[in-house]
Amino acid sequence: MRIIVLEGPSNKGKTTTIGLVYEIILHHGGNPTDKQQLGNDPKDFKDIVTNYMNKKIGFFSMGDYSNELANAIKYYDEENCDLLICALSIGEPKIRANNRLDNFKTTRINKTVVTEVATECRANIMDSLIILGLV
Repeated sequence: MRIIVLEGPSNKGKTTTIGLVYEIILHHGGNPTDKQQLGNDPKDFKDIVTNYMNKKIGFFSMGDYSNELANAIKYYDEENCDLLICALSIGEPKIRANNRLDNFKTTRINKTVVTEVATECRANIMDSLIILGLV
């Protein structure tokens, strides 16, 4: 399994960006299997998408909790996903998550962080296009 991880500070658009990637993939023929909300943030979600470019793609947007992400990586690997797209918050050590990420071919992308709301949407779109280019 390959992993694309979007890294950045908390509350800076990682989940929104991963949600954009998810929606674009669905729009282009991907089939969701069982999208579920994660934790207390209504935007955080997980799912497996099939039939997009003949790939099985896992999504896991809750990157604030190291143990949860480490467990998700194990789960998606056991589900035989070709690719996992996930978030990882920076700022405090995420030892378990990073140890698990190091066991896979992982591409780390730094989340574009902006200070103005007007440019946040543009940054999220640009970051989602970078991720899509790696799929």
